[in-house]
Parts: sequence; structure tokens; C-alpha cells
Amino acid sequence: MLAERILAVQRSPFYSIMELAAKKGNCIYLQLGEPDFTTPKAILEAAKKAMDEGHTHYGPDRGSHELRQLIAQKIKKQYGADYNWEDEILITAGGQAGLHIAVMALANPGDEIIILVPYYPPYLVNTTLAGAKPVFVTLRSEDGFIPDAAEIEKAVSPKTKALIILSPNNPTGAVYPAGVLKRLVELARAHKFMIISDEVYECLVYDGLTHTSALSFPGAKEHVVQVNSFSKTYAMTGLRIGYVAASADKLLQFLKYHHTVNISANVPSQWACVTAMKGPQDSVEEMRQAYQKRRDLLVKMLNDIPGVQCNTPQGAFYALADIRELGIPSLEFAEYLVQEAGVVLTNGSGLGYEGFIRVSYAADERKIEEAMDRMKKAVLKMKSSKK
Repeated sequence: MLAERILAVQRSPFYSIMELAAKKGNCIYLQLGEPDFTTPKAILEAAKKAMDEGHTHYGPDRGSHELRQLIAQKIKKQYGADYNWEDEILITAGGQAGLHIAVMALANPGDEIIILVPYYPPYLVNTTLAGAKPVFVTLRSEDGFIPDAAEIEKAVSPKTKALIILSPNNPTGAVYPAGVLKRLVELARAHKFMIISDEVYECLVYDGLTHTSALSFPGAKEHVVQVNSFSKTYAMTGLRIGYVAASADKLLQFLKYHHTVNISANVPSQWACVTAMKGPQDSVEEMRQAYQKRRDLLVKMLNDIPGVQCNTPQGAFYALADIRELGIPSLEFAEYLVQEAGVVLTNGSGLGYEGFIRVSYAADERKIEEAMDRMKKAVLKMKSSKK
């Protein structure tokens, strides 16, 4: 009785880990892709003010005029790209909705979508729901999980409709160099496919690096769709506002899908986003610095665990640690950590990358220290039991 498209989607193993954790109790959660910071007060007050003033009805289907103007100005200022706020910016119910709209509007059944491995799981789910075929290109930890344009070009075929990229990256923390992104845009132009560029972590880069947008390069507007969000930058995950930037002809088609699903994005939340963009950006920098400090702590403690190796991520708030030396499947290891140590993290097999685990540092330093101490004790116990 159910549609084949949804039956083709596998339930994530993350759920089994969460169910174990719920039974275990007293767990430290380092699997969440969500800032632990409270949304800045001025942003919350703007949403409340909008509701108090009665702005609780449908908004424009493309989104708030003022918010789209601010986004177009931001894209011009940061990336030097010209986007018309009236017909090239669409406000969505979070970045997830923007991603879903873009894939569903671009891909036909039988088309191919190139997905870089390890991947953010919704990329595969959306590809499957669209009836498209995922074509995987595996990245190497030895290369810092930076894509090789030549390897991606080998995966291109006449059926290639899109390549999905994410920089700064979840789950690897890699920040793609400008030269790599430029080459990918050139590939898209040469082979006439689209790039869906997920840039929701654009403000979370470390060690003096800067984020380069795929929108920055010549010809990008015809071949790049940017998906973005306010969730990570301003700790606004629950307010559910994202956006898509694309050429007017494509955005008009995206709008059809968006209108059917949401009609319009949350109106009070859009008011909050206007305040976020127009106000001081101190909180953004404070959170970024806190994440960098947490990253350094986490990586140091992970590398102090026998059998675990972890390179330093350059962006986002995840570390992808190599556990291959432990000789245990990542899902089994994640389940063991819940049961033995009360530590919850993400198995690499759920990201298409066996032998690794993803650890989030969107948690305070005290929790990170406690979790890593627990994890080290559990690993030592596991290793001694195998002798």
C-alpha cells in the first residue's frame, strides 16, 4: 500500500543507537548536528515582537521582501555574486527543505546524482525519493577529505544531473579550497550538470581559513544552486529558516514545489532572521571561537585513545575519527560505547564510510572531557578483553 520511493529508503541506524541511549540513561550526546548555544536574545525578541504584533498569517511565498534583500546583499558582499532578491532568492523552512526542493525540482527518475562519500545522509535519501541513481565518489582521509576534480569527472556520464557538495563539510569538517571549487564549477559547465552547494556551515571555519562559495566563480549562476540556513550561524535550529539562491528560471520552478509543501516559511522566524542579519555579529564570532577551542580539546583527547586517530577538522563542528585499528565495525563500536560508557556518537557506516566515527563538538568542554574519559576507559577495557 505504500509508495516504492519511501520503501526504498532505509531507516537510519542512528535510531537504534538513540533507542539504546534512552534505555541506558545518563548518556553524553556527541552525535548532534545542533549548536548547544541559546539563540541570541535580540533574535528571540524579534520573533516574539512579530507574534505580538499579529504577524502570524501567511507570508509571501518567496519569503519576506526585506529578508531576501538582505540575503542578496550578503551574497554580493561576501562572494561578489549578483542575485536579484525578487526572483533569485527563496526562503524555505530550513536548509533541509531547500535541499529537498532543489533535488526534487532538478532530478528526473533515472538521472544520476554524484554524492561524495562520506556523505550527509539526506543527500542519499533525497536522491532516492527523486527516483535518481546515486553515484558515489569516495574521498580519502589521507587527502583531508578534499575532493579530487579528476576523480569526480570520471564519475560523470550523460545521465549526470547534479553533484552535491558541502563545505565546510559534515561529517568530515573539511573546508574545500577555492581552487577545488573553481574546478568543480568548470566541470559542471563543461558537462552541463548542476552543483547543489550546501553552505550551511559557512561561518564555522578555523585557523584563519575563509569559506569560499561556489557562487563566486564565472558561470556559477547557471550551474550552481546554493542551499543555506540560519540554523548553525545563529543557533536558530528550531526556528526553521533556510534559503536557496538560484537563477530566476530555476527558482520559479522551485517555487512550485515549495508552495505545495509549505506555502510560506515561518513568518515570525523570518522577522527574527532580519534582526539577526542587521544586528551585531559578535555572537557569531563568539560561538565560532568556542567551537575552535572545543575542537582542539576533542581532537587532542581522541588521539590519546589507543587505536583511534583523528586529523584536525577545519570547519563545521564535527571530527571524523579513524577506528580501523580497533578492528570493530563502526555501528557495533557505537553501540558498545552507549552500553559501556554512556557516550553517544555516530557510526561511519551510516555515512557510507566504514571504519570511522563522527563526533560532534557542539557540546561544552566539560561534557567533551567527560565523554572522552569514558570512551578511553571503554576502549581500554575492550582491548584488554581481546587479549
